[in-house]
This record gives sequence, C-alpha cells and structure tokens, in this order.
Amino acid sequence: MSTGELQRQHRFTLPNGLRVVLDSRFPQPRVAVAVHYGTGFRSERPGRAGFAHLFEHLMFRGSASLPGGRFYDHVHRFGAIANGTTHQDYTDYYQVVPAQALERALFAEADRMRAPRFTEASLSEQLRGVEEEIHQAVHCRPYGGFPWPLMPQVLFSTFTNAHDGYGEVDRLRTTTLTDCAEFFAAHYAPGNAVLTVVGAASPEETRSLVERHFGDIPARLTAPTPALAEPRPDGMRWVECTEAGVKATALAIGHRLPDPAADLPGYLGHAVLARLTSEQGPLARGLPAVSTSCGFFGPLDARDPDALVVTALLPPGAEPKECVAAVSRRWADWSHDPPAEAVRRTVRLMLGEHYRRHGDLETRCRALGRLEILFGDAGLLDRIPDHLAAVGPSEVAAAASELTRFPASVLVIRPGSSRTRPEPPLAADSEVTVKSWESPADEAKASPAPRSLPPYGAPCDPDAGDVYETTLGNGLRVVAVSDRRAPGVEARLRMPLGPFGWRAPAAADALLRRRLEQTRAGAYSADHGGSLAASVDGQWLNVTGYLPSEELPTWCALLGKLVSPQGTSAEPGTELQSPRLSAQRLMDDAVRRRWSAEHSGSTTCRSAANVRVPLWDPRGGVLVLLGDINPELAAATAETALSAWRSILPCPGGASRARPNNGRTLFLPSTTEVNLHLTVCASEPEMATPEERPGTDEAARYLATAAFGGYFGSRLTARLRGVLGEGCEAYSGRDVVLDVPRVLVRARITPQLADETIAGIRTELRRAGDEPFTEAEVEAAREFCAAQSLSAFDSPANRADLLCQITAAGRDPHLLSCLPQLLREVNAQEVARAGRELFATSSMDTVLLGAISPDLATTAAAVSPRS
Repeated sequence: MSTGELQRQHRFTLPNGLRVVLDSRFPQPRVAVAVHYGTGFRSERPGRAGFAHLFEHLMFRGSASLPGGRFYDHVHRFGAIANGTTHQDYTDYYQVVPAQALERALFAEADRMRAPRFTEASLSEQLRGVEEEIHQAVHCRPYGGFPWPLMPQVLFSTFTNAHDGYGEVDRLRTTTLTDCAEFFAAHYAPGNAVLTVVGAASPEETRSLVERHFGDIPARLTAPTPALAEPRPDGMRWVECTEAGVKATALAIGHRLPDPAADLPGYLGHAVLARLTSEQGPLARGLPAVSTSCGFFGPLDARDPDALVVTALLPPGAEPKECVAAVSRRWADWSHDPPAEAVRRTVRLMLGEHYRRHGDLETRCRALGRLEILFGDAGLLDRIPDHLAAVGPSEVAAAASELTRFPASVLVIRPGSSRTRPEPPLAADSEVTVKSWESPADEAKASPAPRSLPPYGAPCDPDAGDVYETTLGNGLRVVAVSDRRAPGVEARLRMPLGPFGWRAPAAADALLRRRLEQTRAGAYSADHGGSLAASVDGQWLNVTGYLPSEELPTWCALLGKLVSPQGTSAEPGTELQSPRLSAQRLMDDAVRRRWSAEHSGSTTCRSAANVRVPLWDPRGGVLVLLGDINPELAAATAETALSAWRSILPCPGGASRARPNNGRTLFLPSTTEVNLHLTVCASEPEMATPEERPGTDEAARYLATAAFGGYFGSRLTARLRGVLGEGCEAYSGRDVVLDVPRVLVRARITPQLADETIAGIRTELRRAGDEPFTEAEVEAAREFCAAQSLSAFDSPANRADLLCQITAAGRDPHLLSCLPQLLREVNAQEVARAGRELFATSSMDTVLLGAISPDLATTAAAVSPRS
C-alpha cells in the first residue's frame, strides 16, 4: 500500500472510547456505515444462550428519536440497505446509503447507541422472528445444525466456546425488558464499539459529523471480556447422532486453528491448506471430495480459539472413520511433500478473491470494522495480501504437520428413524457461580430526550472515469473502463444467440456446456489467478470473469477459444438435453418463439436444411473490461486476441427491429409448479428523443416503469399489497427480446388468488392511460430511483454487470453515470406520457404457466389494456 493510500485511512478515538475508522480511498456516490460491538454469543452467560442474537434484532425496533420502524425511513426512501449479524465475538450493524443520507445514517446509529427503546410489543415480535429463524435454520432443515452450531459442542469444553449461539426457544421466551436493558448496559457502550465509514465524504467532513452525533454519548464501563482460553483436546472426540429422512451420512472434522493475533503467518498457512484440501478432489477411491472452511464464519472472523472444519456427505458403504483417516493421511503426506504448484495456484486464487471481495463498499466497511474490533488493527485488511502472498509450500507443510499432531474432533450424523442431537453443553460450576456484571450504581437511568433529525445533504453523482469504446470488425462492441478499487479486471461478455440460437435454446445450452468441458476454460482461468463462468439464458450467451490485470491477453485468448463462432454450430432444429428451466425462462422462450416465427420471413438468414448454423455470433455482442487498466490499451489487447473471430451469418445477427404484433395469449400447462406464473409483455414503442435533451425518453421510461410496478411504492405494489399471499409478487420491468426492447409485467400468484391478482394487474394497465402518474407519484419514484441507481457503483463487479446489460441493449455506456442526474431532471409530464406509451397504448402478449383452468384462461386472456 502506498503512502497516499495509507493517508486516506484515518483512525481516531472519541473521549467516550468509541474507536472510529474512516476510509476515503475510493470515493463513491454511496457510503457504507458500520458499527461493530465487541459482544457476540461467546459473551453470553449460562442461561442466556441466544440472547446476543435476539438483542441484535431488537436494536432495529426503535430508539428515542426513531421509535417504531422509523430507523428504516432513510433506508427505504433511497433504495438503501441496512442489516445486522451476530458472530462469536462481535455483533455488527451496517448500512449502505447514498452520500446525501450519510448524516442521517450516522444519526440513526448514534441514537440507538445512546437510547434504544425496548417495548413488550417489539420484544414479542422479535421473539417470534427469532423462533422462526431457529426453526428454519436448525429444526426444519435436513442435517439441521450441521456443522454449526453443533460442531463447537464437540470441539470445545467450556460453556463460553461450546454453547449454541441460537439458544433454546423456551428459555428465550422468558426474556424481560429488564434483561434487555441490562444487556445493553453491559455490552453496548461506546468504549466497546468501532464505527467505520467508507465512501464518498471527505475524512474531515465525516469526522465532524461523527463528533457531532456520537461525541456526547456518555462513556461507561462494560462487562469484562469473556475468558476464551482452553486447552486443546487431549484425545479424539467423537459424537454421533441421527437424522430421519436422509440417505447419506454427514461428517464434520474439527481442528483448532492458530491464534491469528499471535501467529498470522501460521493462521494463513492453515487457510491456504483448508482451501487446498477442498480443491484436491476425492480423498481416495470410494471416498468423497470434502469441503473445508477456515473458521465457522470465515477467516479472521473470531478471536482464538476458532476452528478449521472439514465436512462431507459420505457415499454408500463409506465409513466416517475411513474418511477421517484419509484426511489425516493427506495432511501427513503434505507435511513432507506439499503439492507446490497447487499451493501457488491456490494462493493466486485467494489473492484475487480478497481483492475482488473487498472492492465492494459494504464488504470493505464491515471487514475494516471487524478487524479493528477483534484485533485492534483495521489496516490489516490491506496488508493481508502481502502476508498471503508469502505463503508457500513450506508454510502449508507446517500447517499440515500441526494438524496431524493433534487429535481431531468428529461429528457424525447418520440416517436414522428419528432426529437425535448431543445434549447442550452445561456450564462448569465455576462458570455458574460467576456473578453477573452490574452497571455502576450512579449510572443515569433516565431515557435521553428525542433529538431533531438532521437534514439530507445534496445528491452526489458518480464519476464515470476513463471510458473507451470501440467496435471490432466482426461487430463485437468493446467497452473498457478504468476502476482502481482492485488490482484486477472484471470481464463480461454478452452475445445474442441470434435467430438460430433463439429457436434452439436447449441446443445452445448443451453446446456451451460441451465447449466448457473441451476448453477447460474455468480451470485454465483459475490456473492464472482468475475465474471464468459461462451460461446461456435463452436470449444471450453470457460470460463472467475476473482476472489479474497482467493476465488480460491470456484471458481474452481463452475467451476466444470458448465462444468463437467456429465450432459453435449445430444442425438446424437440434434440441439437445438441457437442465430444468425456471418458470421465467420457459415463459420468455415461448415469447421468443412466437416473435421469431412471426417475423421469420424478414428477420432470419435462411439456411439450407443440411447446413450447420451458428447458435451465437459476435455481431451485436458486447465485451466489457473494467478495472485496473488503461482503457484504450485494454481494448487494443481485446482486439488483438479476438479479431480472428468472424461473423458467420450472411446478414446482421439478431432479429429485425420491426415490432411484433402483440395481443396473443400463450398457455403453458405445468403440473410441477405450485404457483401460477404470469408474464404480460409488449414491444416498446420507438423512442423519439429531442436532440436538445438527450436521454430524456430513457429516463422517463425508467421512472414510469418504477412508478407503475418497479419499487416498493409503486401503483402495482399498493394495489396488490393486500391481495398477494406470502411468497408471491408482481412487478414491472424492461428488457430485450430477440433484439426488440420489451416492457413487461411479471407475477407469481397463489392459485386461490389468481383471478383477483390478474384483475388488479389489468386494472393498473388501463389506469396508466386513464389516470396519468401524478406529480407526487413521480417525485417519490424519482427520489428512490435516482438514489438506488447509485448502487451500480458499489463495487467493480456491480458496475461491470450493469454496464454489460445497458450496452448489450444498445445504449451508451455513459448512461450508467448520467442516469441519476437524468432521473432528477425529467419532468412529471414526460414520465406520465412514457407510462401511457409503455403500459396503456398497445396490446400485450400474455403468457400463463402452471395449472390452468378454463375460467383462469379466460381471465388471463383479458389482461391486455386493449382487451
């Protein structure tokens, strides 16, 4: 890390003990705020198992200035996020909001640090929520509790380390408001917390806001840090239990990890060993490959002691003892002769994943706070790559030797007639007799008075940065963008399947899978420290990748081998075996078949029946390269590697822009779908954007789609809020089918409510013409969408994904950075007109999938606004 980068990370401590970490290295239009408290489920006393998790839920239910659900006001308003999680040694609360809401986010966190409100109603509500969470995670799931939270009971001896972080529902139900107040006083003081802010604001401005809102929170004593140290097991521990309704035996093997605070190189050696163990395939003939994790919740997520855990589902005839012995043999072999090249490959992959993961705004903010609260060193996040790069075969051999020196702790869940589980750990006498911590007698008990909410700031628009665009001779569009948040490149390729691929999507699926096997593209990319995944969705061939910047030429050459049109053909009409498709894909395939057949005379390049035809083609596709690159040089690199591609189609790839004749109803009977699925769609009318206001029509249609059914405050949401059952939904959107822009409404419907839901959608489609969106509707949608669109810049991966989407649809790559401003500028009249054009002035195709009765078919056929 350079000196300049170090200077952009600031740490200070307020007089009340609150530690603060500010990181402005990569200013973005949104900002992440996290508060980590040094309390987790290992802070719980005997009799209080699960309380830290319950308390995390309660902290969202109100404070002196934000009672009830008011905490989320600034979150919902701006399409932001807020959540919290409970871990072994900490609980974190985090938000990602537009920069204009930074002060409101800080105010909200300070208010609940100062004066949370606990009521009988909120406690009862959260108890029900926690009970359902426990039910779903532990009791209702096959192998529930495997490997966590069952494994700590096997690996550790003390109540502190071994007990279940969920707790027992019956015991949690006895919680009182007094218990809540006592837990808050014991653990939620400023001196036991770290505040982290990452994003747009300058450190000076952010420090001023932090001091304003957190500075007068009183300092107070907190409960002592729990004693975690315990000796390693002196022999193998083996616990077996049973599970009804399963066929395979589940195995978990636990070993203690080194203390990262005392031996970080040794800890990272174990982390590489864990990953390597997962990657090296089956342990032996007749035994499975295993999954291995470093830490119950990930690396560097807990203080010592933590665990390396190996898990597997055993094939028939394999015994747990065989598998445990095979793992031990593999590590024993590696302690003398580790696979050197595999170690280097794994380290390269882990380095790339570290950079990529922490280029994300939320992830970076939470990681900085976590490392500060656990180890007192937020800066460790940016030094980890240097430590990790130093791990080689000798460090892995040392880790393997360490693991084989100590006996394993083993958890086995076998198929059985009923579910059995080990008894919860009991606290030792010394733990039971420890007096509970009590706050000082002179601590003020009065609840602080409510405070005035701070105003929102001015919107902060994204910086497009350096963007370079070119179109290759074969028709492939290349968009290269500089983004320095990670020393790598996000790569996205999207190519239309074209007229033949659209007619044979199953063949395209199968052929791509075959090409992936033939080229070993995923493994080859991983060998060079990157990744590559490819799929076909019926409309597009999509490739997603990440690569170290210096590997761009190699990766582009690999891409050419995978998807070059040569060798990507099949006999016309070939339908090869395809995986089971989603309901949405089945409906969209039906629309593509109808639209393609209707215009086949003018849109398809005909081929003789005995001629093999390409199922995708570079013409009309887009390659996005975004990352630590010089955009022009990166585009030139792609052109050098991909210029050998030649478009095989004798006419432009893709269907004509001629709009299909909408108004048909397509029924797709299915006996496997529990719900009914509905898609109502039509081709968009042509845009006619005035030259003096470029982008106006796009912004107006974006807002009209949101106001109709694209966000939580939309008309469709309001109308159907009381109609849709649990797990059902209805929303509007825009995309491209063939090469025709499309507007759509989708719904997933409970059969019993189908008539009412479909009638509600039909009414709203007609209402879009009869009752244009009001000024108030547009303003609410405008504020939400303009702020929410900024999330595209939260990470390089997000930005690359969205750039690929908009450019594949034929739009300017600069639209991504211009959109927030365009949304703020377009007027309500233009949005109302766009709403009429999209939803009320054309007939629509209707597709219904599921168990379709004659009456329902009649209802569905009348959805179109012109019906």
